[in-house]
Amino acid sequence: MSQKYNKTGASQIPTQIDRSLDWHYNKSMEKTKRTARRDSNFIIYEAVSATGENYIGLTRKTQSTVLKSLKERWRKHLSRARNEDRAWRLYEYMRAEGLEVTWEHRVLAIVRGRAEAYALERTVVKEQRPTLNDQYC
Repeated sequence: MSQKYNKTGASQIPTQIDRSLDWHYNKSMEKTKRTARRDSNFIIYEAVSATGENYIGLTRKTQSTVLKSLKERWRKHLSRARNEDRAWRLYEYMRAEGLEVTWEHRVLAIVRGRAEAYALERTVVKEQRPTLNDQYC
């Protein structure tokens, strides 16, 4: 069989397309329900103020590094203390002492799985009895 070429040099061999394949696309563009991840990493951390008051918290690792995730979570704490009128010990302390108080952050544990992380956080809070936590005491 001889091949024919067009002016650009490309082959002009007829191709056969199998139209019997039935592709299953989401043609109606309906939202598909997404399964929540159960294997995320969670960070249990301790924040200690310059005066020695401490808080133990939990956050999900959402950023590229643990420290970036922790920094983002602390930024949210500061924003809530500034903008929301919550009567939580941590936020009351932040408002009373000033939002620019220096805090030292320590990662206590990195846990895979939400249920496991919350269980460990409760245990750590009960054992260490931090001064600025409201729950689990």
